[in-house]
Formats: sequence, C-alpha cells, structure tokens
Amino acid sequence: MGGGSAVRQYQRRFLQGESEETGRKEDCEEGLWKARALTFGEYGVRETKSGEYELVKKDTTVGVFSKACIEKERVLFLLSRGTLLEVSERGVREIASPEKATLMGMIASDGGTTFRRGLRSDGRYRTEYLIRFHSRDKELVEIFDKLSEVVYHKESLHYTRKRNGLITSVVYSKGIFYDLGDFNVKPAPYEFHVPREHLDDEGKRAFLRGFFSGDGNISISSEGKVTIRFYSTCRSGIEELHQTLKDLGFHPNKIREEKELRGKTTYNFTIPREEHIKFIKDIGSYRPRHMHILEEIKREAEGREEE
Repeated sequence: MGGGSAVRQYQRRFLQGESEETGRKEDCEEGLWKARALTFGEYGVRETKSGEYELVKKDTTVGVFSKACIEKERVLFLLSRGTLLEVSERGVREIASPEKATLMGMIASDGGTTFRRGLRSDGRYRTEYLIRFHSRDKELVEIFDKLSEVVYHKESLHYTRKRNGLITSVVYSKGIFYDLGDFNVKPAPYEFHVPREHLDDEGKRAFLRGFFSGDGNISISSEGKVTIRFYSTCRSGIEELHQTLKDLGFHPNKIREEKELRGKTTYNFTIPREEHIKFIKDIGSYRPRHMHILEEIKREAEGREEE
C-alpha cells in the first residue's frame, strides 16, 4: 500500500533534525508534567516561554508541541490519528495509542482494508476506500464504531446480512486506508500483521485484546477444562501474536497446524492453564460470550484462594 506514508515522511524529517509543528491541542490521558529540561539520549525536551514543549536534537529544534506526557523513562508527544511520538534512551519511534491498537487488532482478526473502482455516469472512474469489520455481536460492532470515532473522527455505516445476521461496519476514507497501510495491518486478504515495532506494552495488550475479541476462542470440555486459544489461517500472523504474548511475559503453548476437511489449514496456540488469570487481567476480550466465561473463571479462582 502506497500513496505516501505520513508516518515515514515525518520520521525522515524528525530524524534529520528538521522542524515539525504538530498542531495538536488534545489533552494527554497519562497526565501532563511541566519540564524545564530533560534529556533522553541525544534528544532533549525543554519548556518554552509560551508554555509549549520543544524537542531538540544536538541543540537543533526538531519539534514544538503543545502537550507532552513525561514519564520516568520516556516522553510522549501527541500526533494525529491515534499516534504518539515516543522519545526515550532507546531512540525515537511512532507508537499507536491503546485505542488505535485495539482498532487495529479488531481489523486484523475480523476486518479488512480494500479499495474498489467503478465507472460513474459521466464516464469517469471513482475509487472508494473501505475499512471494514464483520461480526454477529452488535457489542463488538459498537466498539469498532466508537474506536473509529475516537481515533479517526469518522462515523461508520452498517450493512446486515439477512440470512445469518452478520453485521458489517464500514468506514469510507482514503486517509484511513493509507494510515493503516503504513502499519501494514492487513498486507493481503486473509493475512494480518502485528506492528510490534509501533506498540509499547500497553499497545500490545490492546492489540491482543482486539484480535482475541474477533478470532479468539474459549471452550469448556465436559470435564470442565477451559481452553483459551488464538487461531488463524495466517501462519506469519499467528507467529507474531505468539511472540507478542511472550513480550508481555506469557508462555504460550506451541503453535499447532490443523487440516480441515475442505483442505484449509489453520494455525492455533493455547494459553497455559496457570496463566489464565494473568490473561484475563492483562488481555481479556470484548466479546460478550468470552467476557461471561472469563468472569466465571476469575470468580472460581478467587473462591479457591479464599478457601
């Protein structure tokens, strides 16, 4: 996906030491700290006389921001479309906000990005850019709609399939199409990518929660054994999910390959039973059925601890 990457264009300017004005006026949810002068590797942050935050690299101004979120080991600047600029001792990178990471996880599981061209009545071609999410759970569709508004300030349109009740939520936007293309969330149909290089730990948890809400599975055997499973037909994507969980301190079981009757191959892995409570607390799900079962597991575990 091309069209010029806003992320990459900004990074090139930033890393070369050219000035960049964000124009963002949003409040940071992590809390706003006043800073006279802070140093993160070769970058420094200092407060200007007008109360803004100036980012410098070797005494060269590379950005002026209205808001800054300063934490112990990094500083975050708000950019656009749910993206944050993170500056730390490790360097500079753009990361997705938790809301954007959740949205990307949902699209990676049960969504997609595409464009289509059609001939108009005047003989010219018209191109439409679509971002879609599919689900029979209206609660998940509502979450997708809300996240689209929060991150991109765009409303969704709904289409319902009568024969099975599948709801498709669609956002039409060329800008969003290319923004998600920069993160390579859906490189091809039936494939997905976890943009770990653009996710901090909170973003990784949010992406996993969004994905599991769509392509996650929780089953209970007749003996009461609970299985928490990630699955997909995309091997590379499953491997990235597996590694992302390991990044967060989980020890997911080995990836398994399964052949279905019609010849389709799926890949899956499960969460060890001893890490179910950690999964519930750190990841969880937005799917109503999942939430009900996970809450039952949590209550039973808490009951055993009290005995």
